[in-house]
Amino acid sequence: MASPSASISRFDLGMSYTEFSLEANRRKYIGLRVLPPISVALESASFRRLNVASFLTKPESTIRAPRGEYNADGYTWDQDSYAVQEHGVKEINDDAENEMYGDIVRGEMISVGRGIHRVLQGLEQDIADAVFNTTTWTGGALTTAVTAIGSSGNVAWADKANADPIAHIDYAREKVKSSCGMAPNTVVMTDTDFISCIRTDRIEALLKYDSSQILMAMNGQMDARVLTGAQTALAGLFNVEQILIGQSFKNTADAGQSVSFGRFWDAGKVMVCHNNADGMDGDLMAAMPNIGRTIWTNKNGESLPGSDDAGLGSLIFDEYREEGVRGSVFRPRNKRGIKILHPEAGHLLTAVVA
Repeated sequence: MASPSASISRFDLGMSYTEFSLEANRRKYIGLRVLPPISVALESASFRRLNVASFLTKPESTIRAPRGEYNADGYTWDQDSYAVQEHGVKEINDDAENEMYGDIVRGEMISVGRGIHRVLQGLEQDIADAVFNTTTWTGGALTTAVTAIGSSGNVAWADKANADPIAHIDYAREKVKSSCGMAPNTVVMTDTDFISCIRTDRIEALLKYDSSQILMAMNGQMDARVLTGAQTALAGLFNVEQILIGQSFKNTADAGQSVSFGRFWDAGKVMVCHNNADGMDGDLMAAMPNIGRTIWTNKNGESLPGSDDAGLGSLIFDEYREEGVRGSVFRPRNKRGIKILHPEAGHLLTAVVA
């Protein structure tokens, strides 16, 4: 196979495909809203991370006696590190297929669309794996099965009559507060868990008079308008700023096999956490405890994606000829890393719908 002799950056493809697909990607992928993007200058580095114990100090006397000294204090750091890796794929736009179907532009867009899908679904999967991770979130301080929570509603959300999702979220909230001193502001779940939640008698009784969107969501209508209204209402009950719902699917079958659909985010798990989207070009030391960030390098002038564009804004598009297959190769790529910073800022609920 011939090696590429020249590479052309295709900014036109990036812009045209962004306009077409941005909204659809935003509806389906939530990864960059769970671990918001942050830009760094180096591809790998060690950094000092303020540890959780240093965020809040014990109350003390602040009185200064005449000619006396003020009480002095300091803070401690944890040494940490990060590294970004290059991610990308190739898609071949075959000359013979273009000649056969007579639509070069459409062939280009299909190839680019497939390439974008492959890169961005990898990002979504990596973030989901990092956040719904029972190895990182392990032990009673960081994870609990809802069936083990000591309340009258200690049953899975699929038990419509007896489940109490509010008690479960309240339990997780207290765990987060006692671990890092910050109240959680985000709940992450799948649409399966969301539907089970709002159909429980406990939640239904509180929300059914709230709006028509709630009723439609309870009946399984999950378009963007309905979902947004229902999320907002439920976030109010849970006393958090946002509920992020993972509702995207992937093909889990190998190439050449019959398609088999699965989820990026595991049904039956709910993350209650604090995350921080402030300071996109900022400092990994972080001004407050948050579970983590998605790291992007700006070393070579790469763009930082928005937290709601699924990573599309970070992609660089290349094109080159590959005469071994007599076709044009499209290559979307980026450099990124995923970093869990403060596991204490999250509590993972399991067995939610089991």
